[in-house]
Amino acid sequence: MMRENRFKGFPFKVHSGSKNFFADFMKNFDDRHEHNVARKSNRMDWKPVVKINQIIPKRRQIKTLMGVKSLQMKDMVGRYWDLLEIARLVSWCMNRDYLIKTCLDHISKRLGKRARCCLMEGEELKLQCWVGRYKRPIEQVPICRESVVWGVVKKGVSLNLTRPHDSEGYRHTLGEKIKIKAVIPLWYVDLLTQEERRVGALIIDSGREGVPISAEEFEYLKVVGELMGAAVGKAKLVGQLEELYRTKEAMVRETAHAFRNRITVIGILSRRIAGLAKNTDLAHEARMLYREVQELQVRLGRFEKYIGL
Repeated sequence: MMRENRFKGFPFKVHSGSKNFFADFMKNFDDRHEHNVARKSNRMDWKPVVKINQIIPKRRQIKTLMGVKSLQMKDMVGRYWDLLEIARLVSWCMNRDYLIKTCLDHISKRLGKRARCCLMEGEELKLQCWVGRYKRPIEQVPICRESVVWGVVKKGVSLNLTRPHDSEGYRHTLGEKIKIKAVIPLWYVDLLTQEERRVGALIIDSGREGVPISAEEFEYLKVVGELMGAAVGKAKLVGQLEELYRTKEAMVRETAHAFRNRITVIGILSRRIAGLAKNTDLAHEARMLYREVQELQVRLGRFEKYIGL
């Protein structure tokens, strides 16, 4: 007598009186499996099971994507440390030129592009520092007033030129006529007047290669520009304080010298009067005046020593 059972979707027949149930089950299972394979192989839409050699390329793709993400993360961390280093320099360094050169070096190493800085000198905007290769020396070259750089400085808004026609209508300062570049205004807030002061611009480009600056790089450059502007403002404030100190010091020296001369004259006159008047009341008052003059000289000497004259 035969009976039909089901196991995981595969029907099989077993003799009810069979003593080797497992052997009958495996034989029917293998026959059914071969039948299914043969049936599926005749279908056009049947897809074979994914083999291990097909999985490996996908794993490699995932690993490549992870490598790209890790490189991007590494670049972001590098920019972050650049900004920390620049901020640290701004906090203690008073040398403006050294600060600007350090910032340009960071930009050039991080982005692989040329970088230059121009600052206001009176009514002119002149190139002060640069990193990268240029056809000719550009130190103290005045920026053309019809250039995009002057426009950015006047408006105080950063500009990223990623297409050649974006620079149409502007003149170029350098003979290379680079049209793909980013221009960042340098500014700071005056601590005395709380007014915004625009002092120059940061210019970045790839030279003749014409590689545009990405949005992420542009945001990085804007932060660097703010730090550079703060450095320029701090250096200017320190310069003003030093000039004020020198002026005050000169005034104090002149005043102390004038006081000493007058006191000396008064002391000489009081001694002469005391000698001429002899034992009269006038002589006594002259000696009292002379003692006061001596006391003034001592105090003036202490004052000069205190302020370092």
